[in-house]
Amino acid sequence: MRKLILFFFIIILLFPLNSFSAQYVDALNRTVTIQESPQRIVSLVPSITETLFNLGLENRIVAATDFCTYPEAAQKLPKVGGYADPSLESILLYQPNLVIAAADMNRPALVRRLELMGIPVYVVHSQTVAETLKTIQDIALITGAEKQGKKLVDSINKRIQTVQRQIAGRAPVTTIECVMLQPLTVAGPDTFINDIINIAGGKNAVPKGPSRYPTWNTEALLSVDPEAIIVSTYPGQPAPKHFFDGWPQLKAVKNNRIILIEADWIHRPGPRMILGIEALAKALHPDISIDE
Repeated sequence: MRKLILFFFIIILLFPLNSFSAQYVDALNRTVTIQESPQRIVSLVPSITETLFNLGLENRIVAATDFCTYPEAAQKLPKVGGYADPSLESILLYQPNLVIAAADMNRPALVRRLELMGIPVYVVHSQTVAETLKTIQDIALITGAEKQGKKLVDSINKRIQTVQRQIAGRAPVTTIECVMLQPLTVAGPDTFINDIINIAGGKNAVPKGPSRYPTWNTEALLSVDPEAIIVSTYPGQPAPKHFFDGWPQLKAVKNNRIILIEADWIHRPGPRMILGIEALAKALHPDISIDE
């Protein structure tokens, strides 16, 4: 009996409870060792914060950024600073066993410093709808929520398929998407927004160029003359309906096709992107029905 007790004591010393871990490859092809079902997560990515809530893991989020504003409960989370410049000291204060960062926003130096301190950092990078769905599945996998992740991805895919059935065979509507109005800044072809436009039955009229989000002048706008103009700016910008009154010759203005879409629905690569796809598809093709 004493030998059996000693055996179990040694096993506990060698393999303490909750110490199991696994290795995962993130969006930068980095191998990251993560504790099984991490319980203290700091999210530095608003779309990932939304994803964690959708997976039912909100109780594991110990802190997030100032821009993690959805759902409403996320606004009450402790904050570690801005999206692009979170505070290392604040992150460490919450003793995370997983930090989730974004390749296009969070500084590599911050990732390295956290890793040197023994904190695993999983980096995401979603530039298309398909990549976003994979990111949701990846987050579900590393947090031990595969079942919830599959359910969420399947639901989004089903709704996307409904939209695609409705617009099948239709000519795409030429459009531009305005990220800002002053200065007039549009989303180029190498953007997440471009993929949303394509899936919703549109065609991005912004040509490929050196900038993913070029700033346009009047000449550029008139030369493209899109059939529809999508506006999804944040507070502090001019009223879209009046902003384009100065160009009555534009097709989109003449045909009253200035489309207002919630910015987060098409700017954030997360679960709410399906709302953006559905709203945009309905705006571009008003006679379709997506309530199947």
